[in-house]
Amino acid sequence: MENNNRDALGNALMESEPLYRQVKNNMIRSLTEGEWMPGKMIPSEAKLAKRYGVGISTIRAAISELAAAKVLVRKQGKGTFVSPHTEERSLYRFFHVVKDDGVKELPISELVSIKKGPPGNRVAEILQLPRSPRESEVFKIRNILRVSGRPVVVSDVIIPAALFGGLNAKILRESGATLYAVYHSRYGINIIRTAEQLRAVKADQGVAEIFGIPAGDPVLEVQRIAYTFNNLPIEVRRSWVNTTDFHYLIDQGGE
Repeated sequence: MENNNRDALGNALMESEPLYRQVKNNMIRSLTEGEWMPGKMIPSEAKLAKRYGVGISTIRAAISELAAAKVLVRKQGKGTFVSPHTEERSLYRFFHVVKDDGVKELPISELVSIKKGPPGNRVAEILQLPRSPRESEVFKIRNILRVSGRPVVVSDVIIPAALFGGLNAKILRESGATLYAVYHSRYGINIIRTAEQLRAVKADQGVAEIFGIPAGDPVLEVQRIAYTFNNLPIEVRRSWVNTTDFHYLIDQGGE
């Protein structure tokens, strides 16, 4: 493994990318391949510098970017660790719906449906799917997130079937409290970051019935793309949020 990483780094030196980012990409490869597991400490800066044939400052710059992306966590006096992908941490990091009184409560996920089929052109492009009809199949999932028993978020989620072999309703209901927990625990896929677009829309009949509001009432629509290591898109999600007694909070400085 070490020789392979060194060879890859040697080849990368011929490219124009900054050296610390080349090191960062090699570290991401080690994370992706499971060499360094969530919650475990990575090698010391000195060992990494020797492994990749670079200076300590280059290693620190690479680690700093991974720490800023919350892939790694520095613990003073202990070392640098791979971020743990616990369900609670995942929930608080990616679930932004908060009660108007400021209380952030863990949601309960309820599966509505799961089916397999072809993606639309836009989704296929976003997820970088192959052109082959069989290889480009996706799972389409609808679920509800409840807070204090109330349906607050309805989501339509699309993921590549090739990466989630055998996924079914039983797995979704028994493998974790959230979809991201299922991705990690069952398939070893970690969501590292998300990109979102928000806008106000009118609730359609199906969403309105779930929320118990009149069709056409305003709701918040959130379109999200979720990424794993190497900036690989894993999920396209469209959600509707009932903001009655709730709001959408994004705290960029928080954990």
